[in-house]
Amino acid sequence: TRLLQRARAEGVVQFTITRPLPDQFKIESRLKEKYNLRSATIAKTMSDPNDTVKEVCRYAAVTLKKLLTRNCRLGVAFSSTLSYMVEFLDGNTAPEGITIQELAGTYLSPNAPYGISWRIAEKLNAKIISLPVPVVVQSEDIRNAMLQEPSIKEAMQGISQVDVAIVGLGRIGHDSTLVKTGHFTPDTMLALKKEGAVGDILLHFYDRDGNYVSNPIQNRMIILPWEALKRIPDVIGVATGANKVDAIQGALRSGTVHHLVTDMETAQAVMKD
Repeated sequence: TRLLQRARAEGVVQFTITRPLPDQFKIESRLKEKYNLRSATIAKTMSDPNDTVKEVCRYAAVTLKKLLTRNCRLGVAFSSTLSYMVEFLDGNTAPEGITIQELAGTYLSPNAPYGISWRIAEKLNAKIISLPVPVVVQSEDIRNAMLQEPSIKEAMQGISQVDVAIVGLGRIGHDSTLVKTGHFTPDTMLALKKEGAVGDILLHFYDRDGNYVSNPIQNRMIILPWEALKRIPDVIGVATGANKVDAIQGALRSGTVHHLVTDMETAQAVMKD
């Protein structure tokens, strides 16, 4: 092996790629270049959409593992897509000293099993800094009062120490996760769409160019601010499906997402724009 390396260095031996790289790697490279990403990971599109989601989440677990380091702080919240990722995490190979930092209030609704922070903490043998409050409260005054509670205030301050975050990229639609949780009505979603919103990251909406779009409940949310999200060093965005293409494009243009995990058909559609 040393002789081969020396011969290559001296120009005696040259390597030539005679076959084209798989489409997967080509598109990953194009996505990275077009959207200035640090990494793009593309899973196979399966015949069953549910299987595609699981395959994307398996790749997301691999991407996350690469970014976790000893004593790092991992930011998570809620996501219908990422709820499938937990089973693919391996606590036996995870670095020591990981802290899970919740980025939003943990209570969504009884019919929305999308909270993933405690499950990830258990899988990675990590401690957790939780926000055991509703993600949306009845009024701005209630939110402000809750944010002054010492335990909640301390937990929110911990968000600035997050090293890595993994988030789902939500879409605008009458049957989206945010409608299912009861935080938005289909009419509200329609109004946001008319304002130009194409997607959301943790209840923060943005347009096709990645610009922030205000929403009617933003002053009642107990969640990390948009600017705090943009300051996290490494954010992994995970999404799949034709109905997520606009949401992915807007998120990538917003500068909040540094690593994308999706499937082949979705990636091809994202690159067509």
